[in-house]
Amino acid sequence: MSDRILEVEDLSVEFRGVEVVHNVSFHVDRGETVAIVGESGSGKSVTALSIMQLLPYLYASHPNGSILVDGEEMVGRDEEDLLKIRGNRIGMVFQEPMTSLNPLHHIEKQISEVLYVHRGMGVAEARVRALELLELVGLQHAEERLRAYPHELSGGQRQRVMIAMALANEPDILIADEPTTALDVTIQAQILRLLDELKGRLNMALVLITHDLGVVRKMADRICVMTDGVMVEQGLSEEIFTNPQHEYTQHLLAAEPSGDPVAANADSPVVMHADNVVVEFNLARGLFAKKNVLTAVDQVSLEIRQGQTLGIVGESGSGKTTLAMALLRLQSSKGDIYLGETQINGLKSNELRPLRSEMQIVFQDPYGSLPPRLSANEIIEAGLKIHHPEMTPIERRKMVSEVLVEVGLDPNLQDRYPHEFSGGQRQRIAIARAIILRPKIIVMDEPTSALDLSVQAQVVDLLRDLQHKYNLAYLFISHDLKVVRALAHHLIVMKDGVVVEQGPSEKVFSEPETAYTKALMAAAFDLEVVEAGSQ
Repeated sequence: MSDRILEVEDLSVEFRGVEVVHNVSFHVDRGETVAIVGESGSGKSVTALSIMQLLPYLYASHPNGSILVDGEEMVGRDEEDLLKIRGNRIGMVFQEPMTSLNPLHHIEKQISEVLYVHRGMGVAEARVRALELLELVGLQHAEERLRAYPHELSGGQRQRVMIAMALANEPDILIADEPTTALDVTIQAQILRLLDELKGRLNMALVLITHDLGVVRKMADRICVMTDGVMVEQGLSEEIFTNPQHEYTQHLLAAEPSGDPVAANADSPVVMHADNVVVEFNLARGLFAKKNVLTAVDQVSLEIRQGQTLGIVGESGSGKTTLAMALLRLQSSKGDIYLGETQINGLKSNELRPLRSEMQIVFQDPYGSLPPRLSANEIIEAGLKIHHPEMTPIERRKMVSEVLVEVGLDPNLQDRYPHEFSGGQRQRIAIARAIILRPKIIVMDEPTSALDLSVQAQVVDLLRDLQHKYNLAYLFISHDLKVVRALAHHLIVMKDGVVVEQGPSEKVFSEPETAYTKALMAAAFDLEVVEAGSQ
């Protein structure tokens, strides 16, 4: 039997007559990892979705090309046959878990459904297997999480659930579209090791779609480089990294966020400060259930100064995003929170509304946070309509055009809808929506996690330029410590809702005091250290 499990030959993809992928060819053998890399919009995900025939074929088509899975043609195959192959022979981890998971069903039901359909398991057997899978991918308190809904999990926790679902039937081919994007660095190391172990144990082929070249260097046997729908270079991983031939590949390898935070005045005014913030959730379900309180944020105090960035780091579920939501009054909490001199924790919604223009947010999942029925122009101008009703439509459109240029997008694209943009482009639209009101403080919740390295570097430079130009304060939440280091003046390290370490950014990076912070730093700047210590 041939070792070749997947063969793509001269594949092209059209959307409404416009060709977006041009004559792509590559193959994958059993037990091999092939990475497809490139910037947002390069055609990586479209190519991956074509393998499983998951494109919207109402207006998508393949003008030419062939996709063979173990010698069987996928293009044009009967839908009934495809349903048997998807999830059984081929599994997929999608890029945006919040939009891929069903918001109306708890986690156990979503994982179990795969096992009911493809393995014929009963309820009890499926529950045992679902719990085993969640523990396999490192989800803490796995048994409790079985009854949780997607919105009750952090971004990293949702991604782990997606990986568990994809691995449920031990597929021949696993397509992983940015599988570690939402994961913190320590869990990333565990997930990569897990995928590698499963690949070896099951003789599984792994197709890795990613912009993270650090992941590619560690995982891939061979690399395929794409840009503008064309595969411009492919070869063994070591050869690509040491001797890239194509100019675009050289550009990718040279791109990485760098530099120092914006020069800031240590005595600049405090834009926001908080004292002893506590956020609690009652996990009990049902009218007569015994109260079960989870303290997600426990006695956190902080201050954010004008023109400075406060970075918050920690593993998924550590309370980073929950704290940010509390500070913006999007989550109820205890403790005192001030925006400038105004205490905002006791204000009602109508009292807070005029202050909303002064505090904006960029959410972690741009696709979930952008209204799908509004164009980019309508999304970005929404804040102007509320806070600057005196502006005319022409003035608003002009301002939207200007801010799109600032975030690196073509203003001529502003009448497109979110689904017509790549993941990285959607994130830039979210950033544009936040900065157009020129707020005093912006909460950035993983704003670069969906972006490829070169765009990350551009966004980091953009954020620094905007901070310098408008004296903005940032609360920057990220698991990417290299990005945090390039932006943050001060750093808070959180674990299980508690601040375990804080101080000037450079001091925490160079001289971490706690074992937890040291583990984070080791994972971010030397992945092998974490892996060696976790065997």
